Amino acid sequence: MRAPSRLLGAALGAVLALSLSGCGSSAPEGTGQVKLTLWHNSADPAPLLEMYKKFEKQSGHKIELVSIPSDGFEDTTQTKWATGERPDILEYHATVSGLLALNPAQNLRDLTGESYIARSGDLYQAAGSVNGKVYAAITGFPQVFGLYYNKKVFTKAGLTPPANFTELAAACPKLKAAGVTPVFESGGSIWPVQILPILYLAGANQSNAYGKAIAGHSSTLADAGSPFVSGLTAYAKLKSDGCFNKDIVTAKFEDSMKALVTGEAAMVAQHSDMLPALLAAAGGDQKTVDESVGFVGLSSDKPLVTYAPGPIGTFYLPKTGDAAREKASLDFVRFMTGPAYAEYITASKTFPVFKDVPDPQGVSSVLQDVKKAYDTGAVIAFNSDIPGMGGLAQLMSELIAGQKDPQKAATQLQGQVEQAAKAAGLPGW
Repeated sequence: MRAPSRLLGAALGAVLALSLSGCGSSAPEGTGQVKLTLWHNSADPAPLLEMYKKFEKQSGHKIELVSIPSDGFEDTTQTKWATGERPDILEYHATVSGLLALNPAQNLRDLTGESYIARSGDLYQAAGSVNGKVYAAITGFPQVFGLYYNKKVFTKAGLTPPANFTELAAACPKLKAAGVTPVFESGGSIWPVQILPILYLAGANQSNAYGKAIAGHSSTLADAGSPFVSGLTAYAKLKSDGCFNKDIVTAKFEDSMKALVTGEAAMVAQHSDMLPALLAAAGGDQKTVDESVGFVGLSSDKPLVTYAPGPIGTFYLPKTGDAAREKASLDFVRFMTGPAYAEYITASKTFPVFKDVPDPQGVSSVLQDVKKAYDTGAVIAFNSDIPGMGGLAQLMSELIAGQKDPQKAATQLQGQVEQAAKAAGLPGW
């Protein structure tokens, strides 16, 4: 799920001779060293993991990585958080809805005065901030959601990638006739099945119009004929028409990546942070990925990508009450957003969020497709600023299983939104 904020992974930097907060290099042995706990997403790319090591080397501090599986990342993080357990550094979503779930005013340190914010353009107007206070340090380009497609499959079938849901539905029988799964869905991983409905809504959410209407309580998800109900209905129609893989309920997102690369499937709705998984499905062969896979935008009626600030490389500093650890964790943020950032961008070959850092060289063709689609037409995910939307993926699973129809799913989710909005004290609720 304004013109986007920033893409894959996170970011690294250049001049490691400088210090974390502008002081010297490695801390002298035994001088003020602490151990910091970092809850991080298991999908963190290798260059980001290397960044953590470089911080350790330069600062003298130690980082204890607590890996949270990318499957079920949100639920697992929230469950740990709800127990009262707190890391020194938390890697998590920068969406307003994700941030509200952390109760930032009570639990997170205010980073509003940090220098990286001014270098990020208008990013923090739509991400990582609540009530005028910035709590996040976003180092990764936003997750860009769209449609990955197998170029060879489409060429062989004499088709062009769909630009809207009507074209998507029309391509399905032709691809099935060619012996290919039109769209591979990953119900076994749960979260991927919400992507197509969110893509559908991009057409109604330009300038975040629909998201604001839901968050401001001037419209509801369950309104008769609402864009949300229409999106779920379009998804259900694709399923009934046989557009999806037969093992939709059990298939994992890794299966979808492999099916796409091998040409077993023609399309997969996913986001740009899954490019490392796509590369892994190709046995680490970037040439195979670039020759086989392209990326386009998709919505109800036009080729738009949907973007959302992602969890990879987005860091928060929970309040711990330990002065030494809180100082060291702030040093970590300053390191990640400081001179080292440009080096990370070079190593990860992703796009920067800071205006003063140039784009990297040698970017893969599929990532170039992502950036082109992003620059051509991008809409923030409608659910980015709406609390209580965490139940969408589970409701999609029930929709797929035939346990709920689109209207009942929308009504149930609206109830969850209302409960969360009231708990968050949002105006109008």
